Amino acid sequence: MSAATALTSAMAFAMPFGAERREAVALAVPGGGTLGATFHEPAAAPATKTSLLLLPGWSGPRTGPAELLVQLASRLAAGGHTVLRIDLHGRGDSSGAFEAGDLDRMIADASAGYDALRARAPGVPAAVGGICSGGNVALGLASLRPKDIPAAAAFSILPYQPARSKDFDRRRRWKNIKQYAGKVFRLETWKKLVRGEVNMDRVKKNLGTTEKKAAGERNPKDSARDIEKELLAWKGRALFVWGGGDEEAPPARAHFEKLHAAGCAAQVRFETIAGANHNFYNRGWREELARLTLSFLA
Repeated sequence: MSAATALTSAMAFAMPFGAERREAVALAVPGGGTLGATFHEPAAAPATKTSLLLLPGWSGPRTGPAELLVQLASRLAAGGHTVLRIDLHGRGDSSGAFEAGDLDRMIADASAGYDALRARAPGVPAAVGGICSGGNVALGLASLRPKDIPAAAAFSILPYQPARSKDFDRRRRWKNIKQYAGKVFRLETWKKLVRGEVNMDRVKKNLGTTEKKAAGERNPKDSARDIEKELLAWKGRALFVWGGGDEEAPPARAHFEKLHAAGCAAQVRFETIAGANHNFYNRGWREELARLTLSFLA
């Protein structure tokens, strides 16, 4: 077994969950360190359908927002697919410093996870997917390994940093303003403020600045590669899903529609779930996301 797919046995355990079987492992990565990971597999028989590597957003663990990725993986495993969720560098159960987990490091982590998934389900086509920044990592991996990856799914994905426009920044600030406004009238918010648990620097950053960095300043969410240019050589299948209630979705969808028109992906499905927010918190929205993903993998 290669270093990329080696398991740390002391951290591995398996449990049955009805129609699926889950196994938590630690994946050794080239250069040292480990990635926290969980396999979801059909309980009745080995999976014979397309497998999927699922990636979380920028800051979160492999569970995804409010366990979105756990629920999605469970539904996919019950449908006959092997799924692997991983923690990216410095997140969750993975080793390393959070600050060192830039976009290119995350793509390297995803590549190690992808190899582990293919080793788990040999001979089965393996796709990649993720929520928000996890979608950027998934497509970044497709651009890096265009011959290996037949399909990619991106949920609530936003344009890569070099393509972020002033309109995007405006929409993000307005979205954050509305979210904070809703919290102002909650008693729990004031309790956190009194206890000093509110990160005021983070609030100011969300309300008043752009994610773009000044000239010469490092942006961990940007890549040393021109990912969007390299994606024009990737001719796999893609699924893009956004929430109809997400203010950032319209310009993001328009951006990736243009990227597809320029040559990215041979086949693409663009979907919008009516009323859904960025993280698909409603149960009905999550059921629709699972339905779309199952249809895409089939």
